[in-house]
Amino acid sequence: MQERRRTTKYLLPVPFAMVLFVSIVSGVLFMQNTLMKLTIEERSNQLEEMVIQIQANLDSGLQIHWNLVTGLNNAVGGTHFENTQELCDGIARLEELFCTDMYGSRVMLLDEQGTAYLSDGPAGIWYDISHLLDEKKQHTFVSETDTINGSFLVFSQELDSPITMGEGNVRFTHIVLLKDIQTVKQYYTTTTYGGSAATYIIKKNGTLAYFDADDDDVIGARNIYKALKEAEYVQGRSFDMIKEQLDRDGIVAANILLNRTEYYYCLTSLKNYDMTLMLLLPADCVAVSTMDMMNSTIRTQTIFISAMALLMLLAFFSLIKVQRSIQMVKLEQETNKELNRLRMEAETANAAKSTFLNNMSHDIRTPMNAIIGFTNIALKHSPSPEIRSCLDKISDSSEHLLSLINDVLDISRIESGKIQYAPTPVDIAEVSDSVLTIMYGNLSNRDITFRTELEEPQTRYVLTDAVRVREVLVNILGNAVKFTHDGGIITYSVSYHPGKDDRHINVRYRISDTGIGMSEEFADHIFDEFSQEERGARTQYKGTGLGMTITKRYVDLMGGTISVESRKGIGSTFTVDLPMEITDACEVKQKDCPGGSTDLTGLKILLAEDNDLNAEIAIVQLEELGMQITRAADGEEAVRFYAENPQGTFDLILMDVMMPKMNGYEATKAIRSMQNRPDAVTIPIIAMTANAFAEDVQASLDAGMNGHLSKPIVMDEVVKTVSTVTGQCQALL
Repeated sequence: MQERRRTTKYLLPVPFAMVLFVSIVSGVLFMQNTLMKLTIEERSNQLEEMVIQIQANLDSGLQIHWNLVTGLNNAVGGTHFENTQELCDGIARLEELFCTDMYGSRVMLLDEQGTAYLSDGPAGIWYDISHLLDEKKQHTFVSETDTINGSFLVFSQELDSPITMGEGNVRFTHIVLLKDIQTVKQYYTTTTYGGSAATYIIKKNGTLAYFDADDDDVIGARNIYKALKEAEYVQGRSFDMIKEQLDRDGIVAANILLNRTEYYYCLTSLKNYDMTLMLLLPADCVAVSTMDMMNSTIRTQTIFISAMALLMLLAFFSLIKVQRSIQMVKLEQETNKELNRLRMEAETANAAKSTFLNNMSHDIRTPMNAIIGFTNIALKHSPSPEIRSCLDKISDSSEHLLSLINDVLDISRIESGKIQYAPTPVDIAEVSDSVLTIMYGNLSNRDITFRTELEEPQTRYVLTDAVRVREVLVNILGNAVKFTHDGGIITYSVSYHPGKDDRHINVRYRISDTGIGMSEEFADHIFDEFSQEERGARTQYKGTGLGMTITKRYVDLMGGTISVESRKGIGSTFTVDLPMEITDACEVKQKDCPGGSTDLTGLKILLAEDNDLNAEIAIVQLEELGMQITRAADGEEAVRFYAENPQGTFDLILMDVMMPKMNGYEATKAIRSMQNRPDAVTIPIIAMTANAFAEDVQASLDAGMNGHLSKPIVMDEVVKTVSTVTGQCQALL
């Protein structure tokens, strides 16, 4: 009887252990299945976000062509041509005037019979005329007819005033912009997935209009929709389900098997252009880090659960405490190892984020430089009122976009610790004056009363970050202008108070307005990221909702405080207190020359710029100031031009940084190291680049440059910097 009890005692834990083992295995399998579903969902979401960005780029790029068509319509509508030759010459002049070759496009006119006329003569009946037979005035589609060789994206506009030709007054009713389909690539090309992504432009009926990828087409079919329908789908989906979601939501992602390889694709409708954009790439290229993390998590959880199960079994069978302690020590070591691995992964991810910010800043600022530069050039050539209105809107939108980009980059860099507080000696009264100069410009077209209450400081010279102080005040004052209706009042006051000791003061800035104000609930969250009290405010007042977040971060960085008092419909008052250390007047740096205060006529410039558009903009704007420009297409050519020309040929070098063959840093070092040129050490070299962060400025100086200009280029800053480094003006206190 006693033996039976002992046997029962030892066998009793066995069923419990079996149940525990089955539960653990089931839990692990369930967890794997759940994580796999989450990974598939994240892959789809990531791909959809990428395609949405590509779609936005494509829409923005193609909208430029509609603006071009509108300009062509306004320029040629109602014109009469005597004969065919005069008509073709007129088309050629239009193409030259509107620089259509820069956009990879041609201009075509259609008469009432459907005959197409190009700059090189009549092209016969245009077989795509059937697309224009509805009542719409504008049409966009892909053309592949034999009338004109090539595949084109068509932008067709019915003329507001028909063109006539000859004594018979042959009527031309449509003007057409034919854009080479291959030039659309610049708007949707992405290197996010290391060149593994393939992009398809698909017609409404599912046939392929254009394909772009580094490798061969894995689908290999003329009708993409038919090929997708016949493919094997993962997770039990079908193309009919995908097509239904595409028609409903305008975007959809799915994963399929092609040649035994899993792929992800994302479809998005380009409704305004009667086409669909598809991005296709191998599954192992999407959410790689998430997949690694999932596998690591499963391994870690499996090890952890197995260890716990082992400990429980050891407890059931009353194993000795020493063995249990060893197991716990082993588990702790594995946990520490995993924590170290996760820490290293986090550091790697942070470094990747910094690289992404640098690349993003450069890649966005380069086209922004072209947009802003060409707009400013066009505005200087006395355009018609209609064109000036369009150019003014482009200029305003460009400046707004640039401010949004700067906000996003600033908040990311603040969060990553890239921005540090570096106080320098400044005249604090001049900081307030510079803020007023900016605000008077913002108020030039507004009916707002702007009052100032500026206390005269007993000590003018302090240690602070003037750029950050100015940005804080301009952000708050800019919001006051934005949210105050005409007829309102804005008050800007500055006062000075004792600091923590005799070597410190506290500067108090108070900004009040009679604007729309805000609720008490929202006032508690005004410094949160992306905060806007009403959804409608985003449409009416625009912005990222990051301005006040950045302002708060800068104030915190400088050791200050910021508070707000507001009542909805009454107005708001912001109070900023900044502690500053007193310094001597002799330590305050001298001012640079004000922009435009010197004559730079005849200054000989060597411009190193690989981007043709940016080079064209810089040359036009610099030559307008009387400078003589020699352009080098890359760093290697810049070094050669400098070496092959005698001393005195160039007064200054403007050096882009990111160039092929030899970048700007390498080119600068090569010039500085020329032993046979005494002027190689002294010639001023200024970086002129889309790399705009503080570390980029320092890198330029470390490479031997004398200054740094960030794109988009502001000519006042160019003149000021060039004047300073060439000694064209006298620095003043």
